[in-house]
Amino acid sequence: MKYIICLAYCLSLSLFSISGVAAESGEAKTLTTSPLNTGAMLETLLGLILVLACIAFLAWLLRRTGRFNSTASGEMKIIAGLSLGPRERAILLQVGEKQILVGVTAQQVQTLHVLEQPINTSKEQTDTASFAERLQQMVQQRGQS
Repeated sequence: MKYIICLAYCLSLSLFSISGVAAESGEAKTLTTSPLNTGAMLETLLGLILVLACIAFLAWLLRRTGRFNSTASGEMKIIAGLSLGPRERAILLQVGEKQILVGVTAQQVQTLHVLEQPINTSKEQTDTASFAERLQQMVQQRGQS
């Protein structure tokens, strides 16, 4: 509250000093139009809506890509996640040296399996086949059945 009173006091002093300078110079200018016209209000409102839309889009994008995953001192991290339904997920956790598969619903989190052999999640393991090669393999598999 103190800051608002101080701000109002400083603002009033600056306005009085500006009007005093204008009166001394003999060139007191008046506004021909109101600074709060419909165009200015509409422009301000559209700018505000644009900024809020950008913030909402970035929040949705970060949530969708899973960038809000946090770690506990590097000892626990989410390795992979799979959506099983609108509110159900299977998540593979790395806790120290162990990997744990958990099922997550809106009501509970349940351990599904503790892996004895950790899954290698390095990028070297991924198949480097191109899209065309994979499509051709799938067509051949369908043709054989």
